[in-house]
Amino acid sequence: MSELAEFAQRIHKSYRVKNERPLEAVDYPLKTQRLYGVRAVICDVYGTLVNYWSDDFSHPQRKDAALLKAFRKVADYFGMEPSLKAINPSDAPEKTLYDFYNGLITLKRERERKKCDFPEIRIEEIWEVIITLLRRHGYTPPAGNEENRRDFSRKIAWFYNFHALGRQLYPGVVETLVQLKKKNIVAGLLSNAQFYTPIDLTLMIRDQRGGTIDDFVELFDSDLTFFSYEYQVAKPNPLLFRRLYDALYEYRILPDQSVFIGNDLSIDIAPAQEAGMKTAFFTGDRHSAYFHDLAGKVIPDITFSHWTDLIERLSFHTEDQK
Repeated sequence: MSELAEFAQRIHKSYRVKNERPLEAVDYPLKTQRLYGVRAVICDVYGTLVNYWSDDFSHPQRKDAALLKAFRKVADYFGMEPSLKAINPSDAPEKTLYDFYNGLITLKRERERKKCDFPEIRIEEIWEVIITLLRRHGYTPPAGNEENRRDFSRKIAWFYNFHALGRQLYPGVVETLVQLKKKNIVAGLLSNAQFYTPIDLTLMIRDQRGGTIDDFVELFDSDLTFFSYEYQVAKPNPLLFRRLYDALYEYRILPDQSVFIGNDLSIDIAPAQEAGMKTAFFTGDRHSAYFHDLAGKVIPDITFSHWTDLIERLSFHTEDQK
């Protein structure tokens, strides 16, 4: 296990941050009740597998307060307060960190948009810049963090994300994937994500399965896994779907023999349909079901409001064999 994974596991066990808000499903049209001849399911992560929403996110002032609290935890845990106060004595350390973080992300994305549509940044690079700024004002990482700058920035990025977002799988995710695997349906991932996504998936899968599954790759085929940070483009950029198409071809799986599962009509369902895939729209959480301006225009093959609903709605066999 890497040092970062050990760090994440230790914090995860210590804090046990949970997201216990009640889920409210939404209704949305669908084309059919069951899909046949399915050989692969490809899942989005955030809002589809992972319940990341916090009630605070519904109110701008409460959201800002919650994020500032997460930045405060970062500043305290990693001993950044003196350097942040030296940079800007008039603001609280967490506000200075908040401004650096969001300003650098905005600047980076504006630059990358000149190169491609829907660019993805590597979040650890943002924290590397922040660490450099802090070092110029006397910052020294706490003892035990003398590793290279990239590893340290990843620790901070993971720690901030841990405290900023809700963190658990939606009910029934692991059980459903296990059952689909028993039906000879292979699973993959295609998601806007960061380096910490596979770490978090592993931790959450262990929680939901009681530790009987040790790593996310036991459920998801690594050859069918595509994270945006690895390619520096984000959905709905077609590059990720082209890479998926090529990988499915190696498995001798046609696009219409695969189902893309997502929570967003614009960046999940529409581009998957354009790639020739069947689609399943997760509607079990009104806070994560995104319609944009496509409501009523983009219709998925199926919708589902609980993950276990999928077990009987996806069949490896053709309709003639039902």
